[in-house]
Amino acid sequence: MSAGGSIWYIHPYAGGPGIGRYDRPFHLAREWAARGQPSVILTAANHHLLDVPRPAGCESVQGVPYEFLPTPRYRGNGLGRIANMAAFSFQLVRHADRLARDHGRPSLVVTSSPHPYAFLAGRRLARRFGARCVFEVRDLWPLSLVELAGVRASHPLVRFTGWLEREAYRTSDDVVSLLPCTREHMRAAGLDTARWHYIPNGVAAASAPGELPDSEAARQVRAWRAEGRAVVVYAGAMGRPNHVSTLVEAMAEEGPRRLASAVIVGRGELQAELRAQVEALGLQGHVRIFDQVPKAAVQRLLREASAGYISLRPEPIFRFGVSPNKLFDYMQAALPVLFAVRAGNDPVAECGCGFSIDPGDAKAIAAAITRLAQMPEAERADMGRRGEAYVARHHGYDTLATAYLQLLGKAGA
Repeated sequence: MSAGGSIWYIHPYAGGPGIGRYDRPFHLAREWAARGQPSVILTAANHHLLDVPRPAGCESVQGVPYEFLPTPRYRGNGLGRIANMAAFSFQLVRHADRLARDHGRPSLVVTSSPHPYAFLAGRRLARRFGARCVFEVRDLWPLSLVELAGVRASHPLVRFTGWLEREAYRTSDDVVSLLPCTREHMRAAGLDTARWHYIPNGVAAASAPGELPDSEAARQVRAWRAEGRAVVVYAGAMGRPNHVSTLVEAMAEEGPRRLASAVIVGRGELQAELRAQVEALGLQGHVRIFDQVPKAAVQRLLREASAGYISLRPEPIFRFGVSPNKLFDYMQAALPVLFAVRAGNDPVAECGCGFSIDPGDAKAIAAAITRLAQMPEAERADMGRRGEAYVARHHGYDTLATAYLQLLGKAGA
């Protein structure tokens, strides 16, 4: 039940049904509401991850209140995006009194960090209303700028972001990490590790099969499985970090050519290049690439497949662990998983729901696909069920929402 106030969840790029694909805020808020805890999601009316720009103001999304704060539109990563970030922080402070009237004074203010620059505004709101201040770390900043984007460590933005990171660790009442191996890094940056909490990405309750829309990709999976092939599905982005080209290369090996096919669904800057790779390798009868489909259609697609594939280009920053949504989607669908990721954690090995392979080794990936394809169906099903049980135990939003309510319980301590 409510501890005397609402939860204000600040997420500059919040999604949800009909809003955008990054729907963690929506599912947490629904779980909190089911427990009698009011909350509101505070996000930008314009950002690059929205399905469509939203009008500024309050909107109820399947009973979850969203406040879309007015921010300017932008394209790319230039000055327009910086102006959008600054405007979002300004609007949080500007609308604070109205938000308190409309949604109740907060007991807990959570600032999530797809970028960290709204933290100072979130902390100001927490102090203004006497609420507990939580910093939710989705990505490590400024390390992401340096190790992924290649920005110099001496760059003013990196220096400012480093100061902001240390300030957030020093002054937050609690720090929530979506990554499992960050405790020591945060301690070195000034965090008292008694205030460190691991609350990873999650999965919502699965929809009934009859509620899920069909797609051309799912029909292709069914057709290939009817021919006796195992079908590996990759559902996600097609960018350089995702390393999907290695799956295509693996499918050209003898074992996958004889026993398996692959369906790739999503969007990204490398989609055309992947299509060209499929054609160059003569894989048109073994690999098909489809545009992104709605999340509900992805769920149905996964239920038709034999295995799920996930890969990430090796990066030093993955030493802090990964928490990819698509991995948990595969597990929830009871799919065996081919985990071509080198990171500080390995959920697939931990629960025995698939095979872990080096992300750059196409021959090893091909061997794993062949091994899965040759498994008896019952053995594959057992492997998938282990992943399903693991994700329900550790990544269900009911579990994650409860962990947040435990932080809220500290507010009166």
